[in-house]
Amino acid sequence: MEGEAGMSEAPLLDIQDLSVAFDTDAGRVTAVDGVSFSVPRGKVVGLVGESGCGKSVTSMSVMRLLPHPSGVITGGRILFEGRDLVQATEQEMWKLRGERMGMIFQEPMTSLNPVHKVGRQVAEVFRLHQGLNERDAHEKAITALRRVMIPAPELRVNDYPHQLSGGMRQRVGIAIAIALNPSLLIADEPTTALDVTVQAQILDLIRNLQKSMGMSMLLITHDLGVIAEICDEVVVMYAGRIVERAGVRELFANPRHAYTRGLLASIPRLDSVPQSELPIIEGMVPSLDRMPKGCRFCPRNTAAPGGPLVKDRPPYVELTPRHWVEHCPRCVPV
Repeated sequence: MEGEAGMSEAPLLDIQDLSVAFDTDAGRVTAVDGVSFSVPRGKVVGLVGESGCGKSVTSMSVMRLLPHPSGVITGGRILFEGRDLVQATEQEMWKLRGERMGMIFQEPMTSLNPVHKVGRQVAEVFRLHQGLNERDAHEKAITALRRVMIPAPELRVNDYPHQLSGGMRQRVGIAIAIALNPSLLIADEPTTALDVTVQAQILDLIRNLQKSMGMSMLLITHDLGVIAEICDEVVVMYAGRIVERAGVRELFANPRHAYTRGLLASIPRLDSVPQSELPIIEGMVPSLDRMPKGCRFCPRNTAAPGGPLVKDRPPYVELTPRHWVEHCPRCVPV
């Protein structure tokens, strides 16, 4: 898109006007509506927003893991290393997953198979993609577990998922995702089910692996604190659309869209007045079958000036260099 025109090198992942819909009993509903952004080589891009904004659907579309047959990519392109994944066959995607793209899922207890030892699940990557025999794949699995800082990996390979803590299960998931040194890592809320201390450890691990391996990463989260710590660029989604996109420092220093400002204001502050109420964004993300026309955040924007809601879709404009926003006059005050 326009924001990438000045880049000297093509981005590793370039999503162009992506739309995704789901067929339901009530008809077809759109979950992702004309989303465009890119992930440069070696950089970390954060995709942030409330639950139900389309973040995970976007990531599943990149991996072509949408539920079949209900989930459908209805428009746009997903260019990965110059190849349009929307047009790729399932056999081509099977090869890309694992070898060139890895994914860390939200809840390792459900993403790992409970009836197989974790070592076998890690070793499967090497058996399927590299054709290794069982013994060599087992040794590679031990090395992969050691890489993600699991203690005594030669013993842990024989454990089942339920025998490990939540943090250790997520480390196994990370080991599977990076086993073959992919160029793109997608982390879909990788710390959601973990306590605060373990969250910090997992984030440090992911960040160190990304830097040491030179991977590009798309990090999906609802936590702007995580975004500030890890990401180079931030993409803010609301109700299936991108409302703002900028470098992480620029976005935190100069948020322009009312939704972004609301998210930032909702972060707890250590210097706040004791017993003061935490600011919130009134209302909820609209359901897919009742999306507002025009600007989708206008109905929730209690700080907006008076006047009618914006009924036409706002244009996506570059307000300052590399700072893009969905320019609704009610939600992006001058």
